[in-house]
Amino acid sequence: AVGVIKPISQVVLDEEFGVTMVNRSFIISIATVAYFLTTPIAGYWCDANYGTDDETSRLSRRSNLVAWSLLLMFGSCGFFGLRYWIGIWAFYISVGLLGVALGLFKCSSSSLLADLVDRHRARKRNDSTVESEGDGAYSMVYALADVSDSLGLIVGPIAGLYLSQLYGPSVGVIAIGSLSLVLAPILMRIPHDPPSLFAGLLHFE
Repeated sequence: AVGVIKPISQVVLDEEFGVTMVNRSFIISIATVAYFLTTPIAGYWCDANYGTDDETSRLSRRSNLVAWSLLLMFGSCGFFGLRYWIGIWAFYISVGLLGVALGLFKCSSSSLLADLVDRHRARKRNDSTVESEGDGAYSMVYALADVSDSLGLIVGPIAGLYLSQLYGPSVGVIAIGSLSLVLAPILMRIPHDPPSLFAGLLHFE
């Protein structure tokens, strides 16, 4: 969502609202401020009751936070489209929600990935048919996460601007928002049904 909304927003603010370059920078900085304020709160929520709750409840809390971040991204994309009726205030809300979503996502997704690695390591140790060699893959998990973030920031602006040129500036944003809405319930299922693909990619099984 970040890779799509940020580049398109520059065009929209200029062509539709006539906002100057300096003021555009101030508007986009709303997302940065929201991210700055949200991150420590998200970190607290991720670690709440740590050491006293069981694995499933901890995974459930963190996966739900990731899912909520996706729902907030969907809301951000929705307000981006509502600017036609609400005006530039819809844009302020859109970038603000984007910053909050990013703060939630960064903290909770990193914790969730670490928990999933721990879960698969525990299962691997309990499986006598699996060799103990290569136990643990935190570096690989975070490397894959960084690669996916980088791909999103590369592909997002290109795809978003291409769709915007063909069908209008809202189409690319609404598309990524719809994808976030579809992925949210899948994330909520992780504590109960962790995807086997995760284990397969990291050679846990």
